[in-house]
Amino acid sequence: MKTDWNLIRAMMGAAIDACERIEAAGYTENDRDAAIDIGGQQVSVHDFLVSAWTLPENLRYQIIRERHDQAADLPYVPETARVLVATAQASAELIGAGEMTPAGDGIQKMIRWFGDHAAPSIEQAVAARRLSRSS
Repeated sequence: MKTDWNLIRAMMGAAIDACERIEAAGYTENDRDAAIDIGGQQVSVHDFLVSAWTLPENLRYQIIRERHDQAADLPYVPETARVLVATAQASAELIGAGEMTPAGDGIQKMIRWFGDHAAPSIEQAVAARRLSRSS
């Protein structure tokens, strides 16, 4: 089955954009109880933040259930899914790091490695296998 990479890119981009805006607003832990009125109900910053991580968690389970209902369960965690999760976790460790960039050289090397080595090498190996099997 194909993957909708544009949808994944849009999801990750929306989360990154929201986190960037929250940081730019100057949010700190002391702001958790700040609230605004939404339809006559006071909703706190903490409520929004909890929703911001539980919404994707709940969507994950909805996706799993719907894939199951369509008999499209994953027999294992795809390698590319592991790449996304690991990269997201490493990226999350950079939040609040300030002007310093821990592992900055390693991060830049990883970015180049994905584009210059990993993807092209895998593409080449898979293409060569397909070619040898068709001969």
